[in-house]
Formats: sequence, structure tokens, C-alpha cells
Amino acid sequence: MDKIKLADYLFKRIQDLGVDTTFGIPGDFALPLYAAQDRLGLKTVVMTHEPSVGFAADAYARLRGFGVAMVTYGAGGLNMVNPIGLAYAEQSPVLVISGSPETRFRDQKPQLHHCVKHFDTQLNVFAEVTESQSLLLDPKKAQVEIDRVLDTTVKTSRPGYLEIPRDMVNIDIDVNERAPKSVEGHSAALKQAIDDIQTHLQAAKQPVMFVGAETRRFHLKEKVVALAEALNIPVVTSILGKASFPESHKNFIGNYFGQFGNPKVREYVESADCILSLGAVLTEMETGGYTAKLPAEILIQLTSNEITCGHRAYNGIDLKSAVDGMLERFSSSSKNNTNLPKFTVPQIADEVIMSSPNVKHLTVAGMIEALNAHVNGGYSIISDVGDCLYAGMSIKTDIFIAPGYYSSMGFGVPAGIGAQVATPERRSIILVGDGGFQMTGLEMSTAVKLGLNPIIIVFNNGSYAMLKHIDKQRDYYNLQRWDYTALAKAVGGDGMQAQTKGEFEKALKAAHASNKMFLIDAVIEDGDISPTLRRLTEHFGAKVRASIS
Repeated sequence: MDKIKLADYLFKRIQDLGVDTTFGIPGDFALPLYAAQDRLGLKTVVMTHEPSVGFAADAYARLRGFGVAMVTYGAGGLNMVNPIGLAYAEQSPVLVISGSPETRFRDQKPQLHHCVKHFDTQLNVFAEVTESQSLLLDPKKAQVEIDRVLDTTVKTSRPGYLEIPRDMVNIDIDVNERAPKSVEGHSAALKQAIDDIQTHLQAAKQPVMFVGAETRRFHLKEKVVALAEALNIPVVTSILGKASFPESHKNFIGNYFGQFGNPKVREYVESADCILSLGAVLTEMETGGYTAKLPAEILIQLTSNEITCGHRAYNGIDLKSAVDGMLERFSSSSKNNTNLPKFTVPQIADEVIMSSPNVKHLTVAGMIEALNAHVNGGYSIISDVGDCLYAGMSIKTDIFIAPGYYSSMGFGVPAGIGAQVATPERRSIILVGDGGFQMTGLEMSTAVKLGLNPIIIVFNNGSYAMLKHIDKQRDYYNLQRWDYTALAKAVGGDGMQAQTKGEFEKALKAAHASNKMFLIDAVIEDGDISPTLRRLTEHFGAKVRASIS
């Protein structure tokens, strides 16, 4: 048994998970934590506002497998609940570390600064948006509690929360050797489930694989590619699962978004007689407002903790074990593979947004055309919500990060910073509407401070365009048009405004050549939207307008 400072144990465990950078804003209750991580050589990125801390840590976690957000008590922690709610909804393994008042104060009335109702208020709030939580009050239990929260965050790919009183940070704790992790076995239930899956695939004449974000969250992308190749099965991805399967792969046929996506992809999926869904959680957004046609009798669904095959359910089987078991069964070297039918993978191009050559002003279609001609493997695409997300679905890329389910505005710019910190070899291209940018866009000053060079593309239509198209023109959907390029230059970056496709292409070339953070103010007409958003707003608009008197 060894003795070690509590914070030293915590941060060493975090480093062992592959984290080299945390995100946060210092505050008095968290200052000992910041000093401790600095002592251990962990870098930290100080953002301008706590919501940005959560968004940046989320994007980092999606790419690196674990992210850390570190804030002070009350005014800091409670200011970050929404981004952590997003991370929980979209299964991103973010650990929140919050400082808090000393243990000796907890027998008194909660009348310290940053306190709300009682000392456990923040802990109780975070219990609603995290998978595991702990308030570290007892040195004897500290190692067990730290391990439990970190291990649960990794295992479930959902946020965890640790609250550490200021006088506990540097206290010595006893550390025992950790027990080796248990290895998931191939249980009888798993074998039975794979037998069931094989029976459905053998009977199928037109199968399709539907890949969701959990395959990426649990680091199964390469194995899913191998499985698709072993089965020689066509592959579509969900909106949240975009780029969870390589879009340049010969088996990839597009993104499936119910009645709102590419009509050709929709037609193929909805005429399939067997749908093998891997890591797609069938939420409202994943199913295009529940318009996706995924009949239970032909659906094989594998998620992080269960398999359903038709109307039969196999509980407690994790996704990794299921994918490994299927690979073993269906690999080309397996004798069982000879029983599978020979599938012909159709060549269905993803929907191409084409701009009209007669239109002189800049359009969403023109922007996507130019981006597809420009984007290569050196970029990660990060999107906020709104038409930047729906138009961005047509960009060919192998990294695409967006809040496609929870749909919180303000994600784009801080998430783009988190993504570039996580993968510094890839430059972020950030797609953001002017509404989302006006929430967190000034975080671009953090990019400049860090020496990062993301390309920020502001869809500048002077409005909350999606809401306006769902409803109708109302004064409260209008936005003030800022001088976005002047703002970029004011914080040390560069930028250009584009009002035509030619100007946009010129700005993209300038951004590519620049080593600075570069903002493109893409001025588009307020009535111009992508085909996907048009289909979406036509569908939901009727429902919304019917509820508005």
C-alpha cells in the first residue's frame, strides 16, 4: 500500500487514459486542483466561459476517448450543466472535476459565496446529467470512488462528476494495487444472438448495415469496416453517426435520415429486407423525427448494452463483445461464412447540393460545392446546429462532429478548438450559423491564444433561419448582423467576407494558405436553405404552426 496525494492519484489516472490537456476556468475553490495538475505536467486550456469548457472537452473526448472539464464550485459548475447534458445525451466520456468548499464548512449553514440551496446542490444537479458521481469527503474511500467514476465514464461513454473540497486536494490517501479488469466473455447468450443474426442475414436478399455514433464512441470503427467487408453489405450512417464509417469506402452508400435525407438512400434502406443496426440509438433525431422506416421484424439492433433481433432481446451484451463475436463468425476465414448469400453493393451517390450557375449571390449549395472541392484528409469538420449541420451532411469527410441529437447552439467554435487540441495534425473547419456564433464565437480568441488555426465559416443570414422556416417571419427571429471579419481580426486572427461563390472560393484558398485562425463571413439570403432543412421544416412546420394560435 502506497501513500499519494489525492489530486496526484486522480491526475495520474487521467494521464493513463491518454489525456494530455484539460479544459476549464480557474476559480478560488478549484485553484489547488489547477496547481496540482500543473505540478504533474498536465496542460490546461482556459476558455472564456464555462459552456465553452464543456463543449471543448466534449469534442476532445469524442476524438481521444476521454475528456476533462475542470471548474470552480457553483458559478462555474452550474454554468456548465447544458454542455454536460449534451455530452450525456450523445454518449461522450467527459469527466467534470469541480472544486468545492472545505469539509469543515459542511456542518454550517450554506452561506459561503457560490452556494445556492445547500452544499450538495451542485452534486444533485450533476446527478441528472452524468452517469456516475462522487463527492470526495473521506480519504479512505477516495481511491475507490475515483476509480469507480473514471471506470464508469469509460465503460458507458457517458460523463462522470467528481467534486473535491479544497482541503481534500492535497491530502494523503492510501492507494492499493488495482485489480485487473475483467474480460468480457463470449457468453451463451451472445452465441445465441449471433446465431439469430446469421439466420436473418442468410434469409436476406437486400440487407443493409445502419451505423451509428456508438461504434465511434467505443472505438469500433475499424472492426465495423472489417465486418461490412466480411459480409459485403451496403452501409449507411445516421445523422449523429456521420463519418463513423469511411465515406470513401466502396460499401458506403450515404446517410439515412428518414424522409429528410437523400431520397435514393431512403428508397434503398426502406426496401431492405434486413437492417443490421450497429451503435445507432433510435432517437427522434436519428430517425428523422421518427420518419425512418425500421420495422421491428427485419431490424437487428446492437447497442452498448443489448441486442434485439426481430422481436427477441438479448440483454447485457456490450457492443464490443457483439462486434467481436460477429467478426469471428463472419470473417472470410470462417467456415460459417460460406452459408451467407453473395450481396451486391449498390452504387448510390450521396445527395449532391448543386448550385445554379445563373445565381450570382452566395448560396448554401455553392458553399458545400466549394467545400467538397477543397476538403481533404487534413481537416476535421465541426458543426453547430441549424442548416450548417444539415448542409454539412453532404460534405465528404472522415471526421464530422456535431450535436446532432441534443442540438445545442453554441457548440461549434469551442468544439472546433477542442477537436484541434485533441488531433493537432488536423485543422478544424467549423461550420456555424450566426445565431450559434453570437453565443460562443468569441472563443476564437482562445484559438489565437493557443496558436491554433481553425477555419470558421459563419452562415450569415441574419436570423434564426431554421425557426423561421418552421414557423414564419417574426421579429424575434432576426439577428443583428455583426462585422464578423473585423471581430476575427480584433482578436488576432484573419478573415474575409464572401457574398458570391467566387468570393467564397477565394476566401477558402486564402484560409487554406493562412497559418492563422481564419473566419469567412458567408453572407447568404435569409430564404436560402439546404434541401435537407427544407424537407425537415416543411414536415415539422405544419405541426408547429398548428400549435401556435
